[in-house]
Amino acid sequence: MSECRINYRPMQLPSFSFLLFTFLVIQKAYGQVVSPSKPVTLFTLRAVDDKTGREVPADFEVYLHIANEKFQGANRSGAPDFNVKMYHSDTVTVETASKDYYTIEEVLLVSCDTCGFYQYTALLEKRMDSVFTDLKVNDVIRLDKIYFDQSKYELRPESYEQLQKLYRTLRDNPRLKIEIAGHTDNVGDPRLNQYLSENRAKVIYSYLLRKDIASSRLRHRGYGQEKPVAPNDTEGNKSLNRRVEFQVLEN
Repeated sequence: MSECRINYRPMQLPSFSFLLFTFLVIQKAYGQVVSPSKPVTLFTLRAVDDKTGREVPADFEVYLHIANEKFQGANRSGAPDFNVKMYHSDTVTVETASKDYYTIEEVLLVSCDTCGFYQYTALLEKRMDSVFTDLKVNDVIRLDKIYFDQSKYELRPESYEQLQKLYRTLRDNPRLKIEIAGHTDNVGDPRLNQYLSENRAKVIYSYLLRKDIASSRLRHRGYGQEKPVAPNDTEGNKSLNRRVEFQVLEN
């Protein structure tokens, strides 16, 4: 029987030069090879009137906490909305300011893992007429809509509208420093009147601290019955002396 032999030659792998040549040919034929890109979220900002929903021109300051980046921009009529590109999820602080509106600041958590587009809309409250404008050093402003029950220092609910005005005034005027003063009429024990006036002033001071107004901008003091603005001879005059007011220290 004759012997059948098969000549076996090991398969040779393409050389590196050949592989490089092939890659260049493919790249030339199909264009530049693009590496996978990071996810991008387009964070777009706008502002509207909180009552009408009408869009208003506004200035924005944006701070990305993790990225430690700050951006400033504005929206104006006929121009594209201001936007910021984000490449990973982040905590974002946005401050929005517009003429004739109260400035607001909000903190948001924006995720880049779920969407490529995120629109933030600031709801702006129009400034209301207020006595707390054009304040000058030594001006004394009576808080005539701050209410307490007789001989007590707990704020009644109807007081908060004017307290909000005082807070906004301080928030929008960072150089403003005030003293909050409590006063009483001359009815009763002077020592109790002193205590009552101190605590009424302190309640307003504490309210403003909770709203993040710095303590360095505030001072509170009770004057008891020491500084009447009218004779304590009629109930109407006594009611004028039972008051809380603030005095401008710096502005």
